[in-house]
Amino acid sequence: MVEAHAARIEELNSGVNALVDLRLDEALAEASAADAEGSTGGPLDGVPVSIKENFDVAGMPTTAGIPSRAELAPERDELSVRRLREAGAIVLGKGNMPDLAIRWNTISSLHGVTRNPRDPGLTVGGSSGGEAAAVASGMVPLGLGSDYGGSIRVPATWCGVLGFRPTTGMVAKAPELVPLDFPPSYDLMASTGPLARSVEDLELAFDVLRGTSTQDPASVPVEPPDAAGPPGPVALLIEETGAVVDPEVVDAVRQSAEALRSAGYTVEEGVAPDLRRAPELFAQIVGTELIETRLRAVRHQIGARALDHIESLYGQFTLGPKLDRYLAALHKRRGLVREVAAWMEDYPLVLCPVAGMTAPALDYDDFLPREGMRELFDRMRCVLWVNLLGLPAIALGNGAQLVGRRFHDRDVLRASGVVKLPSRAD
Repeated sequence: MVEAHAARIEELNSGVNALVDLRLDEALAEASAADAEGSTGGPLDGVPVSIKENFDVAGMPTTAGIPSRAELAPERDELSVRRLREAGAIVLGKGNMPDLAIRWNTISSLHGVTRNPRDPGLTVGGSSGGEAAAVASGMVPLGLGSDYGGSIRVPATWCGVLGFRPTTGMVAKAPELVPLDFPPSYDLMASTGPLARSVEDLELAFDVLRGTSTQDPASVPVEPPDAAGPPGPVALLIEETGAVVDPEVVDAVRQSAEALRSAGYTVEEGVAPDLRRAPELFAQIVGTELIETRLRAVRHQIGARALDHIESLYGQFTLGPKLDRYLAALHKRRGLVREVAAWMEDYPLVLCPVAGMTAPALDYDDFLPREGMRELFDRMRCVLWVNLLGLPAIALGNGAQLVGRRFHDRDVLRASGVVKLPSRAD
């Protein structure tokens, strides 16, 4: 299996630029040694994987997409990578990402642009764009990504594969190298999860990855309940976040709703609460942290395109240096968490778009004027409410996503498996 995927990488990667740091010789040697010793018995025995650039892999640079970290390599794997390896997975390489993983496109000032394997003139999305492109092109069956503001679900959607962000805290985040910076919102909203071409593979990887760690105080020792009982109600949400959604994406969401209905789920429209404040709250909290603190420390390390993107987008939402406004936004978030959690007791699953459009051109978000950046934000509103509330969600690869209650990740997996949408992987 490793040999076949290594050949696929040799054939396709130069045109896609999905994997930017390879260890094919080492992977082949590990596969040969595993064959000689027999099966490890692990659930990922011999499965080739790729790892996003912001995860620590022993002996490989953890660049975060920027030149200043090009030589910064850990001596050992971080926790998520160790768990994959202990389950039998073999790391083939690391996937490209934008500078600091803050962009819905994958353009790195260190490694360049990743192209969509389905159409090289289109973006793969971001920030786990290298993983999505590698999975979509068949270079690996499984990728490890992160989702702080849609970074798994957007590239999975635009590359036509599946992407799962578990409930925040279900997968411990425990790097070996000192991270660039983890602001408070990261503990509330960020998630580590897999990209794959089947729901079964997502669930297999989730069971390997999930678990707490003393190195991550935000990780939670929760056993996700099994999805039991008959299919429950699903809320269909399209415009309740204020999102601008193209007809093609709406059609894909409605086709997913029909698949759920055919499997016995009740799908209801017009029942979701008003979520229009949620995307702004996300941008205010994250934007204030970025603009007022984090960016000051790293702005000299990132490229002009990335810097312009961050300042043009999040600069519109920063609440300034005064602590009271930032704390007020966190207070509003807490109230919204309670409100939505109570509503989801009646509607435990939500079906909605990911991005408001299909994959755009490679440079679609380059140096946008203020108005253009706001239009882009409005198309991404259905992404951001999920992160704000720390909920589990799976991008189905067709423009739609299923969202579940906190810690009820298996409900989302079961429903996504019922939809059985084709991945269209080559």
